[in-house]
Amino acid sequence: MRVDYTAYAMASLAVGLSALMGWFVQDWLVEGLPVVAFLPAIVVAAALGGSAAGLFAVALSAAIARLLFLNSPSLQALGPRVTGSLLFFLLVSLAIVTAVALLKIAIERVAVEAQKERSLIESAPNGILVVGRAGKMLAANSSAERLFGYPREELLGRSVEMLVPKRASVAHRSMREAFQRSPETRAMGAGRDLRARRKDGSEFPVEIGLNPMEWNQEPAVLATITDITERKQHEERQRILARELEHRVGNFFALILAIIRRTLTTGRSISEAEQILTGRVQSLAKVHAVASEAMFQNVSMDKLLETDISSFRDQIETKGPDVSLSAKAAQAFALVVNELVTNAVKHGALSTPSGRVLIDKRVEHLEGEAFIIFEWKERGGPPVTAASRKGFGSFIIEEWPKQFDGRTTLTYQPSGLSYQLHLPLASVTDISGVDSA
Repeated sequence: MRVDYTAYAMASLAVGLSALMGWFVQDWLVEGLPVVAFLPAIVVAAALGGSAAGLFAVALSAAIARLLFLNSPSLQALGPRVTGSLLFFLLVSLAIVTAVALLKIAIERVAVEAQKERSLIESAPNGILVVGRAGKMLAANSSAERLFGYPREELLGRSVEMLVPKRASVAHRSMREAFQRSPETRAMGAGRDLRARRKDGSEFPVEIGLNPMEWNQEPAVLATITDITERKQHEERQRILARELEHRVGNFFALILAIIRRTLTTGRSISEAEQILTGRVQSLAKVHAVASEAMFQNVSMDKLLETDISSFRDQIETKGPDVSLSAKAAQAFALVVNELVTNAVKHGALSTPSGRVLIDKRVEHLEGEAFIIFEWKERGGPPVTAASRKGFGSFIIEEWPKQFDGRTTLTYQPSGLSYQLHLPLASVTDISGVDSA
């Protein structure tokens, strides 16, 4: 155990000064009374050095008192009374040391608790303010400094309304006073959008928790301020996404309804219409899955192609850069590819093992405008001829691209069907969506 020699030195000094003072005043006091001069020294030693230093001061005081003040012939004649007086002095001194030690422990505990409270406030990630009954800020943590842009010395002693938008300061004062009349742990302005004001005048949304407390033996309120800017932004993004999803789902079902109507009004048999309708709806389902994966933005043309041609990889060759399409353009493009694949399987190059299809994609600038060029060329299949009657499939292939200001060319050659699609890049995607790799 480490011995605190400084405490014992202070105790010795205090006792020595008390003895010196008693020595000089003993001629004006009742004989033997100067021993009480040691009591302040014992109190000082116990308060500054603790109980050990206090007990040392008691023992030292008793020895010096017996030697200097209780050793005269007149007091020696009293015998037991002198001894009793000395014992009484020792008991009183020990009681003083015990009381001082206990008081010191209590004070230290209160100080530790106060320090813990202040440390907890200081280390909190949220802004914390302690506000007195008059609305003056009594304490603020470092998070509050960062949150509001004020150094602590500019906050303390000033009205908390300085942190509230001016238009809301009167209402805030009313809410604060109402809370102070009936304090309870709760959120301030529950159900309302609260905003705070920084030093630079900018505002931000906040949540405020209020807790009644005592600060320096006075009633106060501990306010916890949380910046919810990111949460509000996330909620707004969620609302936008919900509206966008509602819009897209509505369009999607409208598209399916249009496909059903056009497919079932062409005089086909039920089984044939079922087969065609199933293929078109499945194509839409695949493009919806690809678009969902891309969050309905910058849908990959290559991924859309893969959903329809994956079963014919040994017969279909693709080349050219990938292009990112908008969700709406991706739906139209997927339906076009689905019709081309379906027709090729039924009547064209994919109806025979020797047939081949070449898909070529590229971006060209024609007359100062960028176009996506998509070409589908069939070879090695049976001879093809133009249909005598155009159905909904022909409408999809030739007419749907026109909603994007596109144009198509469909050629029935002896070697196989050729289809070319020109789409203005600006109408179906951003120019940055082209992957030239």
